[in-house]
Order: sequence, then structure tokens, then C-alpha cells
Amino acid sequence: MFLHASRMVGPPKTLQDLRRVEGSVRVTCRACKAVKRHDLEELIIDRRFRRLSMEWEAVRHGMPCHECGANDTRVDGVPFGQDDLERRARRSRALLMNLALAVLDDASRRARDEDVCVPATRLALRVLRPYLPDRELLVTFWTAAETGRGKPHGPALQAMRWIVTKLVDAGHPVWAEFR
Repeated sequence: MFLHASRMVGPPKTLQDLRRVEGSVRVTCRACKAVKRHDLEELIIDRRFRRLSMEWEAVRHGMPCHECGANDTRVDGVPFGQDDLERRARRSRALLMNLALAVLDDASRRARDEDVCVPATRLALRVLRPYLPDRELLVTFWTAAETGRGKPHGPALQAMRWIVTKLVDAGHPVWAEFR
């Protein structure tokens, strides 16, 4: 039962209801007894990307165990469950990474018509460096942005797609509009 300043009484109807009470989702496996607490924002992003329902009943009956993969789980909403410093730091890093991707996305779309080798693009590339295994893709983007002006296919856009693919493959939470 949830109770928070008259906003929500009773179980949540959707994942957005948990957002109102800064909640998280705890999944307990009945088979192997594993317990995992999911960050609500990451869960919402994942379910939107996979086009799954945000309804609480669908979430409760569709969350498998992270250890054994069993579907016999108990899913609970935990109000005020986002106090964990590690989780907040991870979300901050994800936000920073995705904002840098937004800058690069904008630059890659404008690179065909104008010079985008400006400090903002350079800063975005430096922000993304810790998330990639090597700097080769970042250098490729910069080179494509420098030489791609006037070219019809936009090599910077292709380099941007490679960067996003590498980040997704590494398991980083990339916003759906970049995928």
C-alpha cells in the first residue's frame, strides 16, 4: 500500500505512479530467492524501447528473475527507493552521456551544410571517451565532420551511428531516439 501526500493511495496503476513517490521496483525470485532492485527510470526507458506496457499488472507478471531467468517472481514497488548513491551516480553518468550524444547528433546532421568542428562538439567527444573502449570512433567522427562538408551522404552521421552502436553493445543506457 502506498501513501504519499494524497497523490497515490493503494497499489500503483502504472510505472509513472511509482515515479511520483520516487520509487523503484524490487523483483524477488521464488525459485532461487535472488532479489534485485531495478532503477525506475531505466526500467521505463527499457520498456518503452521494447514497446512493453507500463501498466503495473503487466510489469508484475512479466518481470523474469535476473539470476535464473524464471518467471515465478514477486514484483513490488518500493516507495522512496532511489536513495542509493550508486544508482544516482549511474543515472547522472547516463544523462551526461546522452546529452553528449544529443550534441553529436545535432552536429552530425548539420555537418553536411556547415562547419561543426567547434568546442561544443569537441567537448561532447571528450565526454564520451570513458564510455568507449578506444578513441578510434571519436577520431573518425571528428575527421568525418571536418571532411564531410558538402558531401551528400553525411559521413559524420554514419560515424554517429557507429558510436551509438558501440555504446549499446557495451550495455550503456542510450536513449531510444539515438538507437
